[in-house]
Amino acid sequence: MEIKVTSREIIKPSKPTSPENKTFKLCSFDILHRNTYIPVILFYPTFTNPNNILKHSLSETLTIFYPLAGRRNDLVSVSCNDEGAVYYEATVNTSISDFLNPPKTEYLNQLLPCEPCKIHPPGSLPHLLVQVNTFECGGVAIGVCNLHTIMDACSCRVLLKTWSAICRSKREDIEWPDFDSAFAVFPPIDFSRVRAGLVSSSSKVEANCTIRRFVFTEEAMNNLRNKVKDDDDGGLPNPTRYQVLSSFISKHMILAYKSKGIISLVLLMHIVDARRKRGDPLSSNSMGNLHWPVMIPYDKANYTDDISLNDLVKITRQNIGSVNKDLFLRIQRDPNFLLSAECGGMLMEGIEEKKPIPLVFSSWCNLGFDEMDFGWGKPLWVGFRGGTQETVPNSVILIDTSQGIEAWITMPEEYLAVLQKDEDFLRYALLNPTVSS
Repeated sequence: MEIKVTSREIIKPSKPTSPENKTFKLCSFDILHRNTYIPVILFYPTFTNPNNILKHSLSETLTIFYPLAGRRNDLVSVSCNDEGAVYYEATVNTSISDFLNPPKTEYLNQLLPCEPCKIHPPGSLPHLLVQVNTFECGGVAIGVCNLHTIMDACSCRVLLKTWSAICRSKREDIEWPDFDSAFAVFPPIDFSRVRAGLVSSSSKVEANCTIRRFVFTEEAMNNLRNKVKDDDDGGLPNPTRYQVLSSFISKHMILAYKSKGIISLVLLMHIVDARRKRGDPLSSNSMGNLHWPVMIPYDKANYTDDISLNDLVKITRQNIGSVNKDLFLRIQRDPNFLLSAECGGMLMEGIEEKKPIPLVFSSWCNLGFDEMDFGWGKPLWVGFRGGTQETVPNSVILIDTSQGIEAWITMPEEYLAVLQKDEDFLRYALLNPTVSS
């Protein structure tokens, strides 16, 4: 299979950014992110010559999302200088049906405009890159990468919702972004004084990892929830899909490490959306990195082979529940809280000395990526990334699919190979099945 880039250009906003919006101020959570790009790939069926309308509508979208057309000015701000987004066109020498049945995940990174989920060196990086890939049959995959220091996955949803609405001439469906609330609620503090527990170590955190796609059908998730509710050692009432699925995957990732003789403290990390927890004035359209890491040390993996799914669900529920509106109100009212020993404790300051195995979970479910209609209907499928690359290991992204929930699991290959042969895991998880129509 050959994926060939045929053109590159810069798409600028259709109108110059107004003088009062020339500087965009980042919030305290933005400045703590490394220079990585969040990827998403939307696959659509056959249509004709999409690039002209996509480029024109993207130009209009950048007028609304003016910080994305700018470049980082300094540690706490963006110069909204209309430098634009990078736009590639590419061709794929196969049909979209052949590509998706089952998905050729090892080629997904080639459908993206830059290397995703890799830490890029500091510099004047583009905030948004797009690659539109046209298949032999006329089908299209739109690969989007946005810089994590500017937007999280929730913000990307707002961008794509607006771009797709403009593309299909439905301006009444535009979701207008809120660029002010994040800074107003969480203004940046002196970065140099932030405790070590909040800022990752400067040591190398990336490793050579492979990503695999697993699908959990609705039936499989219901079976897992019933298993948790009906456990003889103490069932748990009303476990959520996320609690059960993240705990089930955690258990088997831990077992994969233990099978290779790795016995260490495990650090579970769940990324929680601050918009939902904080509430007004934050909304689903508030732009920025408005999330908080819930960090849970799990040392039972050190001394037992019988890792309890219910135990993992219980501690996940308790710890995520402790991150609430009161916490974010406290951060808002007292920015120095981020510098406190109490906050350092919440964020496991000093735990790196114990060399834990981190397992990081983030849910993109209910964000609506599978409903982005650019005028050609909903996507056939929503991809993430694929293949093997240097990236942060042991991460899991959960995404909605018509078949249930996809879990994109990134691990070093030797441990991922164990996971994809784990009979109990595969009793519930399907390894890269065909995309249903």
